[in-house]
Amino acid sequence: MAQPIISWYDATHTNEVTAPFDFKIIDAGDLSPIYTFNIWNNKGKAEDVSKMEDCTITTRDMSGGLGNTVGNEVEVVKNNWFHAQVDSLGETDLADPSSAIGKDYSKPIGTTGATTKDFTGALYPTPLKPGAKEILGVNNNGNPVDAAGNYATVSLQAAVPLDAKSGRQQFKIRVSYRYV
Repeated sequence: MAQPIISWYDATHTNEVTAPFDFKIIDAGDLSPIYTFNIWNNKGKAEDVSKMEDCTITTRDMSGGLGNTVGNEVEVVKNNWFHAQVDSLGETDLADPSSAIGKDYSKPIGTTGATTKDFTGALYPTPLKPGAKEILGVNNNGNPVDAAGNYATVSLQAAVPLDAKSGRQQFKIRVSYRYV
């Protein structure tokens, strides 16, 4: 089967995030605004692709590292400044230590939703539900209500400490998964 086709959308599923996302300026000692993303597998496609398994989210430096390379330290990653809440799993822990992601932490993502309609809009004989830490790759009509098994919704927020160094921090939000 074909590999997953991953796309990131805004909170309303209408605008695809294709360029690096700008979390804007966050002052030391402040929380960033909360940004919500929908991470889709195979959005609105006519053919099935592999499901994403063992899905996790974290932050990494631009070379994929842990942000602790001497001379190229990235505090946002190294010091776990970001927090992730998996809304599609009903989580409400964005302000809790359990939501921290970065060098020391990654967080499982997935959904409790089901995909009920195929690419043509016809009902599947039974709703298709992903397992824990999975996002389906079945063909679907791209409608969030009909294809809730094909995406995970994640809210992200940065908590910048008072002792943060000034300047731009370049990093990646990384979703890791495997597929067969």
